[in-house]
Amino acid sequence: MTQEELSKVTGLAQSTLSKAENGLRPLPTADLPTVADALQVTPQLLCWDDDVYGFGSASFFHRKQQSLSQRTLRKIQARINLLRMRIHRLLSDIDVETILTIPRIDIDDVGGAYEVARKVRAAWRMPMGPVTNLVNLIESAGGVVARRDFETHRINAISIWHPGSGPLFVLHSQLSPERQRFVLAHELGHMIMHEGEPPRDTAEAEADQFAEELLMPAAEIVADLADIDVRKAAALKPYWRVPMQSLILRAEHLGVISQSRCRSLHAYMNKAGYLTVEPNPIDREEPQVIAELVRVHLNEHTYSVPELADVVGLPNNRFPAEFPMPEAQRLRLVR
Repeated sequence: MTQEELSKVTGLAQSTLSKAENGLRPLPTADLPTVADALQVTPQLLCWDDDVYGFGSASFFHRKQQSLSQRTLRKIQARINLLRMRIHRLLSDIDVETILTIPRIDIDDVGGAYEVARKVRAAWRMPMGPVTNLVNLIESAGGVVARRDFETHRINAISIWHPGSGPLFVLHSQLSPERQRFVLAHELGHMIMHEGEPPRDTAEAEADQFAEELLMPAAEIVADLADIDVRKAAALKPYWRVPMQSLILRAEHLGVISQSRCRSLHAYMNKAGYLTVEPNPIDREEPQVIAELVRVHLNEHTYSVPELADVVGLPNNRFPAEFPMPEAQRLRLVR
């Protein structure tokens, strides 16, 4: 909401809201419930003093956000910050043991993004072949993965790693399952190679290279890509669990097919509608950490849903929409 819209809903003067939002004058305590109700949060959330971070990292710098309105960008920034704050509160009294860690690797020191991906696969002791479940792998390394609707197709994901909080990967909920995997690998590459560093013009290409090698190791996939066409890409997709277009591009980058052949296959896929909806869909990888945090609070720490909703600053009726009830236990948690 704009201040004008919030003023109309609450009946409060826009000048009162403006001064409160800019820290010039506290919002009267009696007005907190009215504003909170209009914003679908609790009055306590309006009093949180957490830092609010912008998207200054390389993982967002090269996105085509210039064509997005400032209002859309501010809304996405606010939602990501609120999600980070809420996850921090859910983690405040729970210790999570992870068997892996997400490293920081200087891409210039190791010889490029492909080599960074090889080092990560080695450090995580990943078996040869395709990555079975990338979401679970990242969450076992201390990351938190969430899916949210960004309400724009121009942003696929946002990854952040701010001081005092763990790595957070937020994926556009409208991504196809196979596209989700490649986008998540791309964001992981940003996190490992670029997070906290000055933005560089080559960052997007490097993140793509990292994702390719992580999901489709050259030494193992090159034989599969021989004589690739659209039909073969569709057949390989359920095994390697990546988009057909990624398999075709990987073939070009490895020198298996020419650039002109790659363009021809791309044009065929476009004509067939495969760039929008691919055949042979795969199962979606679902995040588990947030659901498990909710489960532990409800089942082991004996929180009620209203109490837990209050912890994350949500009205009771909004909690299930933001934090679906967990179905299975996946993490080892220590109280």
